[in-house]
Amino acid sequence: MPMDFLAKSERKATPTTLAPWKVLIVDDDQEVHEATRIALSGCRLEERGLKLYHALSMAEAKPVLEENKDIAVALIDVVMETDTAGLDLVSWIRHDLANPLIRLVLRTGQPGYAPQIDVIQKYEIDDYKEKSELTRAKLVTTIVTGLRGFKLLTDLENNRCNLKTLNLHFADLVEKNSVRDFAGGVLEQIGSLVGVAPEGLVCAVDRDTGEEERPAIRVLAAAGAYVGMVDRPLEAIPSEEVRNSIMACIATGETQHQPFSSCLALKTRGGLRAAIHVGIPYAVLQRLLGEEVLQLFVMNSRLGYEKTALMEHIHRLAYEDHVTGLYSYAAFLEKFRRVHGTGRALSVLLLDIQRFRMIEHGIGDEKIGQFLKKVGIRLKSGFPNAHVVARKEVDEFLIVLDAVPAERLSQVVDVIEGLFNEPITVGDNVFNIRMRVGIANSGDHGDDPEQLARYASIALNDLRQRGIGTYAVFNPAMQEVAFERLRLTSLLTGTAGKTEFLVYFQPILQADTENLYSCEALMRFRTSAGDFLNTQRMIEAAEASGMILDVGAWMLKSAMSDYMAMGRNTDGIHLNLNLSPKQAQSSRIYADIDAAIEATGMPLNRLVFEVTEGLFLNNDQETISFLEWIRKNGGKVVIDDFGTGYSSFSYLRKLPVDGIKVDRAFITNMDQDDDALAVVRSILAVAQALGLEVTAEGVETLAQRNILRDLGCTYLQGYLYSKAVPNSELAGFIQRANEPGFISIS
Repeated sequence: MPMDFLAKSERKATPTTLAPWKVLIVDDDQEVHEATRIALSGCRLEERGLKLYHALSMAEAKPVLEENKDIAVALIDVVMETDTAGLDLVSWIRHDLANPLIRLVLRTGQPGYAPQIDVIQKYEIDDYKEKSELTRAKLVTTIVTGLRGFKLLTDLENNRCNLKTLNLHFADLVEKNSVRDFAGGVLEQIGSLVGVAPEGLVCAVDRDTGEEERPAIRVLAAAGAYVGMVDRPLEAIPSEEVRNSIMACIATGETQHQPFSSCLALKTRGGLRAAIHVGIPYAVLQRLLGEEVLQLFVMNSRLGYEKTALMEHIHRLAYEDHVTGLYSYAAFLEKFRRVHGTGRALSVLLLDIQRFRMIEHGIGDEKIGQFLKKVGIRLKSGFPNAHVVARKEVDEFLIVLDAVPAERLSQVVDVIEGLFNEPITVGDNVFNIRMRVGIANSGDHGDDPEQLARYASIALNDLRQRGIGTYAVFNPAMQEVAFERLRLTSLLTGTAGKTEFLVYFQPILQADTENLYSCEALMRFRTSAGDFLNTQRMIEAAEASGMILDVGAWMLKSAMSDYMAMGRNTDGIHLNLNLSPKQAQSSRIYADIDAAIEATGMPLNRLVFEVTEGLFLNNDQETISFLEWIRKNGGKVVIDDFGTGYSSFSYLRKLPVDGIKVDRAFITNMDQDDDALAVVRSILAVAQALGLEVTAEGVETLAQRNILRDLGCTYLQGYLYSKAVPNSELAGFIQRANEPGFISIS
C-alpha cells in the first residue's frame, strides 16, 4: 500500500546482556596504568569483558570504590603517597567499606618488599606480585584468578540473598487466590532476583481441546514489550520464536533454551501446565541466580501455581454456576453485600421460565443445560450494567440492579421480554419462552440479600398462583398468604392422620328439559376432627407446594371410580372433571388420564374436562395438542369461569373447546343488574354463533333459570337444583330428577 511506511512496526523483545567485570588499578605511576590497560585489552571471562577504573592514590581510589561496590578485582600499589598507602587502602576496604568480596592484589616495584604472612592474613590480601614479574600472560592469569574468586564469593552471597528473598516472597506467592495474580507475582519475583525487569510472559493452558488438537494457551501475565498481552491467546504474541518456545515448553514440560531468552516449565502433579518466558538466556540466569536458586524458584512457582489454580477452581465451584457460567447464589450474596456496603440502594429481581418443566421433560437433561446457558447469555447481554446476574436454582435467575423506581419497573420488564422475542434454539428444538419476575427492594424490604431473595421468591410465587401478569413487587400481605399456604400444605401431607380427601358431585341439567346431563366432580378436604377446609385455598396450597399433580391424579381416579360404582344410576350421564393449569401443562397428564380410565372402566366419551382461561394465555402448542387429544378420543373440553379472566371472543373460535361455563358472578346479579344481563346476553350470542355449548353456574332462582332459558343457554348448574353432594346422596337426587314436577315453573 502507498502508506505502508506509516504502519506500526512489530515490537520485539530486547535481549539482556551482562555487564563487564570491573577492575580497579591503583598506582602512582601513570605508565603502569597504560601498560596494564594494554596488557588486559581483549581479556574476557564467561563472555564478559573488562571495564577498568584508575586511581593515582589512595585518596583517589576511595570515592571510586564507594561508588562502585561491585568492583571485582583491585590491583593496588603498596607504596604511593606513603610507604603503607596500599596496605592502608586494603584495611579501609575490608573494615571501613566492609567489602569482603573484592579480590585484592598488591603490586610493588621494589623487589623483595613482600609483606609478612601475618600481614597478608590480617589484611585479607588475595595475592602479591612484583611488577617486574607480571608479564601479560601472568597479569591476565592473576586477573582471571581474581575474577573467578570474586564470582565464586559473589555467587555464594547471591545464593544466600536469593534464598532469603525466595523464602520471604514464597508465602506471598502461594497466598495469591487467583492464577492471574500469581502469574504477575512470578514475574515480579524473577525481576527482583536478577535485579532487572526482564521482558516476560506467563502462559498457561486455558482449555484442553483433546489429545489430537493443540491446547488453547492464554497469557496470564506480561511485562516489558509484552505489556497489553494479558488474557490474550498465545497466537496474539507477535514473535513466532517466542510462541514456539512457549508451546514446546508446555507440551514437553521441559525448559526451552533460546539465544536471547528462556522458557521455564511449570507442570504440576495434577496435570496443570504453564510456562514462564523471560528475555534472558538460561546460562545467564544460571550465572545470576545459581542453578540451585533457579531450580528452587521453578519449584516454588510450580507449587504456587498448583495451589492458586486449586483455590481458583474451588472459588469457581462456589461462585460460578457450572451449567450457565453465570454467578452462583453464593456469589450473589457476596456481591450484593459488597455493593450494598457502599451505600447503594438495590433492587433484586428473581426470574423464572414459564412452562420450564415441559421444556425440561421434552428435551432431557443433556440439552436442558444448553437451553439454560442460552437463557443466561441473553439475560447477561440485556443487563450489562447489572451488579449481578446469577442462577439461583433450576430455572430461576437473579439480577441485582441499582434501585428501580416503581414507574420504571415496566420498562425493565419490557427489556426482559424483548430479550426473548427471538426463540431459543437447542438442536432441532425451537422454544418461544416468557419469564415472570418477582421483585424486592433494599430499604423497603430489608438489607439482607437472603431475605430479599426470599421476598422476591414470595412475589414470584404469588404471581404463579394468580396466573396473570408478568411481574410482581413484594408486599407484606404476600408473606401472610405464603404462611397460610404453608400451613395448609402441612395439612395436605400425611393424609391418614391429618386431612381426608373427598369427592362430591354437583348436577348439571339441560336448560330446556331439565333432564340430568352431567355431574361435576368437586374435591373436598376434611380434617380428622370432621371440619371442612376451604377448597379453593387448599387447591392453591397444593399448587404452590407442587403437590397438585399428585392430588389431581388422585381426584381423576377417585371421581371416576365413585361415579362408576353407582352403576346404572349414572348410565348416559357425563362426568365433568376440573384440570388445573399445572396438570394440563404437565407431561404426565396423558398417563394420569389413561391410568384412571383403565382402573375404573370409565369411557372417555362421557368425560368433560373443565379448564380455566389462564391456560390459553401463552397459546402453548403442547397444551393445545393435549386438548385436541381429548376431543379426538371422544371427550369434551369447556372453559370454566368464562368472563373473569382474559378470554377474547376473537380467539375463542380458534380454541379446541366444545363449550364455556359462565361464571356465577354474572348469573347471581343477572336478574337485577342490567350490565350483568348484557354481559350474559353477549356471551350467549357469541357462543351460539360459534356453535359452542354454554353452561351457567350459580343458578339459584327460578327467575334466573327463566332468563337463561329464554336466551338459549344449554346447561344449568346451581343450588336451584342441588348443592354439591357426596356420591351416597347423588343416587337420590338422580331418582328425584327423573320424577315429574322436579322443578316448578313460574
